[in-house]
Amino acid sequence: MQKTLFFAAGTAVGFVLGTRAGRQSYEKMKNQSAELWHSPTVQEKVSEATETVKAGAPKLQQKVGALAKKATNHGADGVEASAIADTPVDASAAESSGDEATTPAPVVEPTLSPSTGSKPAH
Repeated sequence: MQKTLFFAAGTAVGFVLGTRAGRQSYEKMKNQSAELWHSPTVQEKVSEATETVKAGAPKLQQKVGALAKKATNHGADGVEASAIADTPVDASAAESSGDEATTPAPVVEPTLSPSTGSKPAH
């Protein structure tokens, strides 16, 4: 019992001292990062990066739009989507090739046992 009491007291003292030291380190890092962020050199680089992004955004938007349009008109293998949609599906071919349609498995919820009110063991 006495060992447990000493252990608990030591843990509490260590926690308090560690918390104070940790808080001081945190405050020091926080202040240093704020000084760095507000420095004129960093703010100049942030402004340059912002302008670069703003200048390149319309070009990127056009490229993404073109790729999205291309992706909606073509399947993964490059065949046009309209050609795929017009092709009839042959169920016997799918069965003979070993491909099976995937259907979700039914969800079975455990029920409460009327005698105990608890869930049955599996």
